[in-house]
Amino acid sequence: MVTLSVVLPAYNEARVIGLSLQRLAAYLDAAAARNGVWSDWEILVVDDGSLDGTGDAAAIALRGDPRLTVLRVPVNTGKWAAISAGVRAARGEILIATDVDLSYGLADLGAAASLLAPGAPACDIVTGNRKHPESRMDLALSALGHVLRRQVISALFNLGVRLFYGVDSRDTQCGLKGFAREAASRVLPRLRTNRFVADVEVLLIAERLGMKVQTIPVHLTYLSSDSTVRVLGHAP
Repeated sequence: MVTLSVVLPAYNEARVIGLSLQRLAAYLDAAAARNGVWSDWEILVVDDGSLDGTGDAAAIALRGDPRLTVLRVPVNTGKWAAISAGVRAARGEILIATDVDLSYGLADLGAAASLLAPGAPACDIVTGNRKHPESRMDLALSALGHVLRRQVISALFNLGVRLFYGVDSRDTQCGLKGFAREAASRVLPRLRTNRFVADVEVLLIAERLGMKVQTIPVHLTYLSSDSTVRVLGHAP
């Protein structure tokens, strides 16, 4: 039985995928030995039509480890299509999706998993909140301008989401989200979008289904201004 499944949607991430997988596997092993919240875990990398050998790099990074699965999507279908594919293949009762560069702290991943563990206070979905008063951000100086612009645009976007859709979240787009298996099986098949706006749709569907969504602070590290999201282009 697998307790925890971590799903990493990946598009053209060959440069970072190897180190990320090694760091993630080491953390999951240490956390499993320390707190026993999850005794067995797995990692699923979903190569979403990458053109740079991301899938091959992932397979090489943890070669021989049966807890790593690489799923390959022939063409790029979008982050949430990749997450959904990973969830369908996952065996865990706790399902965590996070960014492949591990820009969100591994301790944040552990906190999300703990809230969804059997015996924990009833919770269906956990999502990070970069606006939480306890959240912290580290960034390289070269990324400062990019982050400031994104902060302003993100604030306006989330204001619009709350006004138009009534979603009770100040950070719909945080890349760390966790699901209890039953919640994932009810929410993800209902998605009508696969890219930027699906983060909003996930929370909207959960709200309509009466699910409990717990938000947590995150420790975010910006190493560069690289991003596949173009907020001004995608938001409309």
